[in-house]
Amino acid sequence: MKIKAAVVDKKGADFEIRDDVELAPMGPDDLQVHMVASGICHSDEALRIGDAVIGYPIVLGHEGSGIVEKVGPEVTQFKPGDHVVMSFYACGNCKNCLRGIPTQCLNYAHNNLSGTRPDGSAHFTENGKPVADMFDQSSFTTTTVVRERNAVKVDKDLDLRKLGPLGCGYVTGSGTVLNTLKPKPGDTIAVTGTGAVGLAAMMAGKISGCTKVIAIDIVDSRLALAKELGATDIINSKNEDPVEAVKKLTGGLGVDWAVDTTGVKAIMEDTIQMLAQGGTTATIAVTPASY
Repeated sequence: MKIKAAVVDKKGADFEIRDDVELAPMGPDDLQVHMVASGICHSDEALRIGDAVIGYPIVLGHEGSGIVEKVGPEVTQFKPGDHVVMSFYACGNCKNCLRGIPTQCLNYAHNNLSGTRPDGSAHFTENGKPVADMFDQSSFTTTTVVRERNAVKVDKDLDLRKLGPLGCGYVTGSGTVLNTLKPKPGDTIAVTGTGAVGLAAMMAGKISGCTKVIAIDIVDSRLALAKELGATDIINSKNEDPVEAVKKLTGGLGVDWAVDTTGVKAIMEDTIQMLAQGGTTATIAVTPASY
């Protein structure tokens, strides 16, 4: 089946829209999904410019939302017409998947970052030559094929155009806080970078009962949104030292938890310096290859 896709031919190349990309046939537990929208993540850009490498040419995108067109004979949870958000693929069989932590799937790298489908076959071809994929999804397409485990069904009255980032950005930020850091009521948390991942981490801190939820960014409009979504305090680190500001807001103690979503070396170091004694920082970013 011919589809239209945004292809990156080589490291640092621009996206090129092509209409001659061949989509792989469906497998027994596959869904064929008509793409409605996709978020674009820093990981997509990191792969495009070569800070992380799967292989080229490649079709990127891993925050897709769309409508199921067809299902394979072994699919049990979906039917044509269902609205879905797509995310990474977890095997469901390894020790960590069976323990209920698919984000730590022991086969994660092979299944999502090898450039092929989990069974090793090509997801896309062009003129008979393989084109690498991302997350067994590649949402920068008009149509894609994904495994049943890649997809989550959503209500049809929700706007699919707004749901794509739930597949990566929001689950990454909120999952880091709720499932890994696990702050307790009364704790304090600071988040650097208030994009989708940072806002999700910040909101998870609020949900967890943190009394101080400090959002740090250099864009005033982002900080205003963070305040609207529950930040108790905001810091524009372009105008003031974020470490000093955090210490001031916490009576000189620092925060119990910090989350960095920028991957910038100086900012990652700042999140360590703004911690209270015994505090923990988490970095959620693809850092430049030069680090």
